[in-house]
Amino acid sequence: MDGVTAPQAQRGALGAAVDFARREPGKVLAVVIGLHVLLWTAIPILVSPNLQLDLVEDLALGKEWQLGSWKDPPLSWWVGETAYRLTGQIDAVYALGALAVVIALCGLWLLARETIGAFEGLIAVLALEAVHYYNFSAVKFNTDQMQLPFWAFTGLFFYRAVKRGRTLDWVLAGACLAGAFWSKYAAFVLASTLGLFLLADPVARRSWRTPGPYLMALAFAVVIAPNAWWVIHHDFLPFQYVDMRAKVAVHWYQYITFPLLWIGSQALDLLLAAVLIALAYWDGTFRARKVSDGAAFDRRYITWIALGPFLTATAIFAAAGRQLVAMWGYPLWLFSPIALLMWLDPISDVVRLRRFAGAFIAVFIAMPIIYAAVEIGEPFVRDRPKADQYPGLLLANILTRDWHDRYGTALTYVGGSEFLANNVAVYSPDHPHVVAHGEIRLSPWIDPADLRRRGAVLVWQAGQLGSDIKTLHANFGDFHIESPLVLPRQTWHPVKPESISYAFVPPRPN
Repeated sequence: MDGVTAPQAQRGALGAAVDFARREPGKVLAVVIGLHVLLWTAIPILVSPNLQLDLVEDLALGKEWQLGSWKDPPLSWWVGETAYRLTGQIDAVYALGALAVVIALCGLWLLARETIGAFEGLIAVLALEAVHYYNFSAVKFNTDQMQLPFWAFTGLFFYRAVKRGRTLDWVLAGACLAGAFWSKYAAFVLASTLGLFLLADPVARRSWRTPGPYLMALAFAVVIAPNAWWVIHHDFLPFQYVDMRAKVAVHWYQYITFPLLWIGSQALDLLLAAVLIALAYWDGTFRARKVSDGAAFDRRYITWIALGPFLTATAIFAAAGRQLVAMWGYPLWLFSPIALLMWLDPISDVVRLRRFAGAFIAVFIAMPIIYAAVEIGEPFVRDRPKADQYPGLLLANILTRDWHDRYGTALTYVGGSEFLANNVAVYSPDHPHVVAHGEIRLSPWIDPADLRRRGAVLVWQAGQLGSDIKTLHANFGDFHIESPLVLPRQTWHPVKPESISYAFVPPRPN
């Protein structure tokens, strides 16, 4: 056992845990991911009276089963709608973020097991539990979380394909990469990183003499084709959305500050994970790992995919004078703990391993407690509107009831402010279709003639409609604005209520 006697390893509960982990790393991983799914599904359900922002969007728009959308690929919406249809429970979508994370962790461990070994791979994977992308933020299941399993398994199958040359691995790598694009177009930085590796690495370059890379490209093209067709035939709407979200530099110094702010935000996100690894591998200095020629390829590959996507994204946006959104770093760091450990001498000191185990357990327990405390306690400290405290069910019931009383028909369409309209679509017993942002051009699932015939409800935050009223009139015609609703937010401590304006677009059967 790497020169450590059994009595030493079993000294105390942490020592016994470390000893078991070294013998059965796969079983430890299974326990951790099982607890992860349980905790990060149950706790958000218990402390969130209303669905999170992105979860409401998943259910409001997933039922349209479109091949694309104006903002992101639709796969996360489809998965959310499928979870709801299979369970009949709206809250089932809270499990999706946790499941996406643990599936990615499994893929990473399989890759680590083939490169640095199962036990050190377990350490690398457990370190990711200290990154908020994979716990706090994963609650809001959306395109960011959806891409995680595809990134992890693309990395795994591509490694196997280059190393072993098996046709199936090449095909699976291409299909998983396409899945990453179906999740979020940010997968471009992963695709470019893998392509450059095939050109730059002497071992990987040999693959060009085989059918492998071409089969990978073919599998990718076949899987991504429906979405690519949709994007081309809808004027590349998603790329207009990205262009709108990325802040543009207007001063020369922002070409410097934008990348620095991005790099700083990512460093802070990784800080706690780095501390966990340091507890295990730092004994006054970090000892460099010596590798054989075969292992040298493994280290080159893992390091390349750990840093390549981040460097590519940073370089592209810096050159364009655009500011990267901090949350776009979601999948970029999946491979980073494995890469770091491949450069460090294998750990054998039981004291440091117990220290890592204790710190990991503390982080693993503390994260959901902190999450619950913030959700429950924040209203006692400050009044900040949050999606999961919104009166979505109450709003939807009031509008649906008023529509039924006035027109005697089912509520079929809802438009206006994105989040409010999505809430009505999800919580109304009629489950109306959403006219995204009140614009028909963003909602190809809407039949304008049927919309005019059946009418709609428009809803927005009181006092915030502004110039958008012209767009609403252009899309819906005349409508009647009703008296605003004042509804209490769902918090443990009284806070400022929501003031909501709404209007009825009357049905025009003729």
